[in-house]
Amino acid sequence: MRPARCVAFIGVVTVFALQLTTPAVAATDCGPTIDERTFASAAQLRALNATVAGFGVRATGSPNHNRLISWLDHRVDRLPGVSVRSEPFAITRWQPGPGFLLSGGAMPVAGAIPYSEPGLRSGELVRLPAGTPITPGNARGKVVLRAFPALDRGYLAEPLLDQDMVDAGKAGAAGVVIAFPFPHEQVKGYWDPHLGTHYRVPGVFVGADAALRLKPGTHTTIGVLAARVPAVTRSLVATLPGVSSERIVLDTNTDGVGWVQENGTVALLALAEHFARLPLRCRPRTIEFVFATGHLHRPAEGSEFRARALDRDYDSGSVAFAFVLEHLGTREFLPVDGSLRASGLAEFSGWFAGSPVLAGSAASALAGRAVDRTFVLPGSDLPVPGRVPPQCSFGGIGTHFHSHLVPTMAMISGPWTLWAPAFGAEAVDHERMRRQVLAAGDAITALAPVPRAEIAGPYLAQRQARAAGAPTCSHDLPPEWAPRS
Repeated sequence: MRPARCVAFIGVVTVFALQLTTPAVAATDCGPTIDERTFASAAQLRALNATVAGFGVRATGSPNHNRLISWLDHRVDRLPGVSVRSEPFAITRWQPGPGFLLSGGAMPVAGAIPYSEPGLRSGELVRLPAGTPITPGNARGKVVLRAFPALDRGYLAEPLLDQDMVDAGKAGAAGVVIAFPFPHEQVKGYWDPHLGTHYRVPGVFVGADAALRLKPGTHTTIGVLAARVPAVTRSLVATLPGVSSERIVLDTNTDGVGWVQENGTVALLALAEHFARLPLRCRPRTIEFVFATGHLHRPAEGSEFRARALDRDYDSGSVAFAFVLEHLGTREFLPVDGSLRASGLAEFSGWFAGSPVLAGSAASALAGRAVDRTFVLPGSDLPVPGRVPPQCSFGGIGTHFHSHLVPTMAMISGPWTLWAPAFGAEAVDHERMRRQVLAAGDAITALAPVPRAEIAGPYLAQRQARAAGAPTCSHDLPPEWAPRS
């Protein structure tokens, strides 16, 4: 090729590449917010939520979970312009079954502690109060009875529950019984810890009624009927092209229990259907919908692996920001006279945002849709000076993207009903859920044409600082197996 033609060819290629990676300005006939008249109604969102919950407990890699993923795959793949691919992960699946407890008679068991050891064991029942470590000296060969930690919300107990199960295995305990202060019917099927670490002892949850009948010193048999088998699970990545190939990434997880964990799938479906209906000129950027696996089996946390990929891609200019949606429309339930009761208010929610532009769009969207009891926050942990980012946690799976220094927003709540599926549809206000999803869509719409550097704000300097050796957040995932000793 002669020099003049070569220069001209390079110029054409450069212009074409810029068109692919630089977000276009939204066409003037594209609305600045979502037209709610054409968006999914509260009744439609409720029907979708009922379908998701109707698959039952979606333990990672279980038949129920696989059926849900296939249903999502089919539903998204049929949208105009959307292409779907899978990201597989090999795991050792824990297939849940019932728990068993015999202690001076058969006791009603609310559920097996997730990932506890299958099988039957027996020993003397010993009560260990909060704060007392489980050791070989006080627990070897015994069934340990613990009260569920006294905390403001149940999800905050996960580190303590995990530590008890790990310590009991190392101590050679026969098993662990966690007693709730709430009735059996309210905690049936409770699912936490959700780390996905296989424990070395059987463990069960019981309600307050059974807890009153348990007497320390009684010979007790504890059992978990569950299975551990090799399995493959998968995340779905659905791509809807925009004028630019630069991506906005929306993420949630697919494994879960009940109507709350995880109804972010409903939000992503509604948003995918909305944006797929728009003409191409109204999508300045490509939108990637990630239906991630592994949140209930976190060694295969699909959101973390997606965040790692976006981190690698970010400096090439192919990623604009990530937005995670979890636990939407939740009603507040509070302990009252020994049971959980609806307060009549919405559960407090956080909308985490890692830059001023992201925070501003969140605040505007919330005000525009009259979403109350929601706070725009820079993180849920204390800031650490010199670390990038200073705050690592966005309260849920948004943490994975933010801590990888991908500009991130995340909407999340943490009600008592999060891991208590017995509350069913009562746990979710779908009118509120709709306002939240509309607000999320408004923020995406407003940010779609905003230059990438403006969206990123401090993330750009933080990425430079990390490259220069500044400390950053941990990205370690939980082990698949608890230690034996």
